[in-house]
Amino acid sequence: MSSSPCFSRRLATGAILALAGCGSATADQAALPKGEDGARPAWAARLMAAYPDDIAAIDVARIRFRDGTTMRVSDGIAGKSSAERQSAPDLDDMFAEPYVAGKPRRPPAPGEDPGRTRYEPFFDRIYGNCFNSEVAGRLRSVAWMPSRGGGSVRFATANGAADQLERVVRDLETLPPAMTRYLVPSAGTYACRAIAGASQRSMHGYGVAIDIATTQADYWRWAGGEKAAWRNRIPFEIVAIFERHGFIWGGKWSHFDTMHFEYRPELLPPASDGAGKRGR
Repeated sequence: MSSSPCFSRRLATGAILALAGCGSATADQAALPKGEDGARPAWAARLMAAYPDDIAAIDVARIRFRDGTTMRVSDGIAGKSSAERQSAPDLDDMFAEPYVAGKPRRPPAPGEDPGRTRYEPFFDRIYGNCFNSEVAGRLRSVAWMPSRGGGSVRFATANGAADQLERVVRDLETLPPAMTRYLVPSAGTYACRAIAGASQRSMHGYGVAIDIATTQADYWRWAGGEKAAWRNRIPFEIVAIFERHGFIWGGKWSHFDTMHFEYRPELLPPASDGAGKRGR
């Protein structure tokens, strides 16, 4: 990934120092991030920069949240397959496959799904559990492609997600009229549900995902399931705008879902200090 200036919401460097002497040893502390052998996870600074209102510090074994609660980084199980990372992930597994911003040079290899692994306890902590009625009350309306009759969608206010979607819309509105068919109408944002065919919750259940026009989209389940050949009709100009504002694209998965974008700032390079910078 390319380097660029820090997130506009970054913490002071001193706030990223590893914790020490925080209580007695526990099973969570014993489970070290896979392959790190005592070092703080390589992704720690990026996760902290992406969720500064919630994360106070990260050490070798745990995240410490600003309310004083902690969460383990790893379950200590190394060598998980892609399917195992989907069905039984830990926080460390979310970073096992780097999500590379920019135009893909090739279709994803079988089982290559960067960003598709989500650790539910972490996102429950950030956005709430929709099955416990913790999400719907924290959504707000965002105008979707207003100059092209796109109506509005509901998106999470937590972590500035709705603000970032508004920045996406602002940039999408500059695209030529020929792009409208890929964007309007949208296929939805918030829906409290599991991923199709799985027990894991969809990012739509957190109010941080949007599906764009289904008439131009390709989805692996619609295309034949596990044996489906990757395909895509979404112009990369649209993808690039979403990525610029912290959203990953389901078209970079072998289990392709080209209509799908979700707000995952921890997986993308920090935004520049320009008008499109992330943060509030």
